[in-house]
Amino acid sequence: MENGSQRPSRRRKAAILLTGLALSATVVLGAVALGRAVEGEPYPVADPAATAEHLNGRVLAAYDALSLPEAPVLNPELSLGVKADVYRCHGRGLGSFLDNLSDSPPSEPRTAAIGAGFTVTGLTHPQAVEAALRARRTLTGQGWKVVSYEEFDGLRLNLKPPNVGPGSVSGTVLVAYHDGSGFLEVSAFAECVRYPSDTPVDFEGKPEHLPALALPAQIRRP
Repeated sequence: MENGSQRPSRRRKAAILLTGLALSATVVLGAVALGRAVEGEPYPVADPAATAEHLNGRVLAAYDALSLPEAPVLNPELSLGVKADVYRCHGRGLGSFLDNLSDSPPSEPRTAAIGAGFTVTGLTHPQAVEAALRARRTLTGQGWKVVSYEEFDGLRLNLKPPNVGPGSVSGTVLVAYHDGSGFLEVSAFAECVRYPSDTPVDFEGKPEHLPALALPAQIRRP
């Protein structure tokens, strides 16, 4: 039989063991959290071609919502097209803090910011403002959020579409009119995405085989 002096001793050993386990778990969790802080939040993985197609759809939706009274003329020289920018994506964690302070921080490997858009001409400032307000009403009714709207030397309407459908990642749509030139830009930009390992890239690390930009049928070619 156990005597009374043995029971407290075993209880103390159990308490010491539990305390040790709790401390070990705390150390492990702290190390994991520190590792995440050093590495930073990983960029979402997405097929860049699917992302480009999704953005192109957003551009077409925004243009349709403008409901322009006349068919403007495409300006190919100022149109973004479909682009992948590998120089905007940098390390996010504390380990990249000093690198990101430089004028030319290193790019995150196999990561790019995808954009799609076009520019048209032939609109007046009042036409552009009315069109932007129409688009704002229509798109917010479909769940889009207004990020910003300003009228200064033209106008800029930034919208955030809901993230739905294949290839969808967080991004924004810009409708911008430039006074003086009469140019109207409609474009969409996604946050940086990391490509799957089998994505072919060029010498700069940009993803290859991105789709060509699809334009609204009502736009006239020069």
